[in-house]
Amino acid sequence: MTAIHNDAPSWTRRGLLQAAMGTIGAVSVAARAQAPSAAAGIPGGAAPATVIHSELRQLTPTVYAFLQREAPGQSNFSISNFGLIIGPASLLAIDAGGGPQHARNFIAAASRFGKPFNRVVITHEHPDHIVGLTQFPAGIEIVSQEATRAQMVKMGTPRTPAYWATNPAWARPGDVNKVILPNVTFKDRLTLYYGDMEVDVYWPGRAHTSGDALILLPRERVLFMGDVAFFGVTPLNGSGFIQDWIKVCDAVLADERVATIVPGHGPIGTKSDLRDMRGYLSLILQTAQHGLQAGISPGRAAAELDLGKYATWTDADRIATNMARVYEELRGTVGVDMNREGAAQAVAEYERLKARR
Repeated sequence: MTAIHNDAPSWTRRGLLQAAMGTIGAVSVAARAQAPSAAAGIPGGAAPATVIHSELRQLTPTVYAFLQREAPGQSNFSISNFGLIIGPASLLAIDAGGGPQHARNFIAAASRFGKPFNRVVITHEHPDHIVGLTQFPAGIEIVSQEATRAQMVKMGTPRTPAYWATNPAWARPGDVNKVILPNVTFKDRLTLYYGDMEVDVYWPGRAHTSGDALILLPRERVLFMGDVAFFGVTPLNGSGFIQDWIKVCDAVLADERVATIVPGHGPIGTKSDLRDMRGYLSLILQTAQHGLQAGISPGRAAAELDLGKYATWTDADRIATNMARVYEELRGTVGVDMNREGAAQAVAEYERLKARR
């Protein structure tokens, strides 16, 4: 275990107990734009959201979640949450958002504390958690699990989405997409200190990606889970390992140090919400197992599956992409990266079959 110390002690137990798990000082903003003309590669063909509501939610005296959510009826694709930890002299950010404007909104919300950011911890490499790194000061410390950095290196120079120029919920004209690489990595665990607050950053094993990082504040019993947790939003399993993902959920559910969970997508929740999401993962795993035995294709298995209560979750049509990935895992052909061709085939079949009903 590596320990990095920052700032001087600032906590009092009385202050912690007064505000623990509260929602004091919430602030909301909304970003609006004209509807884009293209689907921008979003599974199921949904367009990028044009209205994104954001809220800085206080969890303890010095721990906040910056929640982002699309307007009703729009896609949650690439709209993720941030975390904020306040030290005596500096701020820690957890994730950087999926658009430059998302990061600007987060940084503006944090400006009230009058302290600079000295570090960003990235939960994984997906664009909705790293694109906003361009908005943080040059040379800031960026921390990730080592597999996450390796995946980011492979990205090279990404294209700048065309809709950024016309959708102010995401960017301003002239914004350019760029990968900013982590300059600090860890393998299993890294411990940071902000004042006397312990911040444990750890790799739980493969889950949503090969290099997920969870951020636990053991005294405060708060866990930032990145995209290992989706609450009220359908998980997207493009490059995950669902059997391991379920095991990671079980480990968190058994961890008595965890009470409040900040997911990568959706509202703040508890173990009850995580247990609910685990149920979704278990459902598609069992469906894929039966489908393989019956010789049913992933697209058909997705189309014929009754999602029950999960059908009401945002972006329920992700089921086809998710099913394609689980089939690969069960066949033993799954890799670290998403099989885009296989996912596209499953989505096409799913949409064709659903249209016939």
